[in-house]
Amino acid sequence: MKKFFFVLTIITLVSCKKDKEIISDNIVVDSTKSVTDSLQRPELRNPDKSVAFQILPQNIASEKGRTIFKQNGNVLFYFDQNSNEGNIRIDGKDYTLSQFDFTENNYSISGNGVEIEAANGDFKDEKNECMEGDFPEIKVSLDGKIVNLANITSEDCSNY
Repeated sequence: MKKFFFVLTIITLVSCKKDKEIISDNIVVDSTKSVTDSLQRPELRNPDKSVAFQILPQNIASEKGRTIFKQNGNVLFYFDQNSNEGNIRIDGKDYTLSQFDFTENNYSISGNGVEIEAANGDFKDEKNECMEGDFPEIKVSLDGKIVNLANITSEDCSNY
């Protein structure tokens, strides 16, 4: 009887042996199919077209009595306190800025249908009679259309 249980145990163990599957790393890719995951964001072919308007850089340097606003080293707009006038170039057209107000760490600049709001600037120590500030975002409005500019640096050179 002991031999019978021993043989039965061995037969049971052998019959319970799992079959091994070979898994291949080969992947078939069909280049004609396009799969879009619901978590992926589609890329815009021309992201500038989704913006209400474009602010074009100007060739203006900082000087005493002038405040300039730059993005990636390019001056986007400025205001000169000596002449009480500034400029912003939108879609190739120049717009004169005639109102300038600075309080605490905020700028409010406007004129000729354009309004610019720069709030919560982080200002550094004065350097060469100019004070630099970083703005995470600046809002520019033109005739009801709004564009938000990111990572703007101001350079305010006082005229006193």
